[in-house]
Amino acid sequence: MEKTPQTQPAQAQISRRDLMRGAAAAAIMAGTSARFASARGLRPIQQAQTTSTAPIMRYMAAAAALGDGRVLVTGGYDRQFSDTDTPSALCSAVVYDSYTGKTSVAAPMSIPRARHAAVSLKDGRVAVVGGISSQPTASIEIYDPGTNSWTSTRPLAQPRYDHVAAYDGDAIIVIGGSSVAMLTGVEAVYPG
Repeated sequence: MEKTPQTQPAQAQISRRDLMRGAAAAAIMAGTSARFASARGLRPIQQAQTTSTAPIMRYMAAAAALGDGRVLVTGGYDRQFSDTDTPSALCSAVVYDSYTGKTSVAAPMSIPRARHAAVSLKDGRVAVVGGISSQPTASIEIYDPGTNSWTSTRPLAQPRYDHVAAYDGDAIIVIGGSSVAMLTGVEAVYPG
């Protein structure tokens, strides 16, 4: 008796870009900033229509919650890639207030960066880690919303972009990403 080959159902191919878009959408939909603010007894977060007072159009930017429930959006590209045009990385940053639905201009980072990571620190500041400027960067900058200013801290051991980062209350844990090739290592950085 001849066996008939079993066919496997076709699996959808998901690109890294699709995965990043989905993760960003999931974070926004989860209402991270609202839970962050309400857990600290801050003003109630209400749904508001976004009426931007500062430019927020960015591609491959990073965002993290500030200690008061607002969200800092950093860097990214000024437009998407195309066959004829390469976008420029941005050093600008904006603060989105989910209570009012408005954005405001924050102090710019010292270097433009896209495809970087941003993490909330326990004291309400935000650290931006790595990314691409004109080349991959190891730079780490920390935003202080109280003074609307950035300070540089010790850089990563190696430049990287398209990585993930998390803050464990003591160190920024940086995982994977790319530099010249895909990176598999984990690095811990202690912010100042």
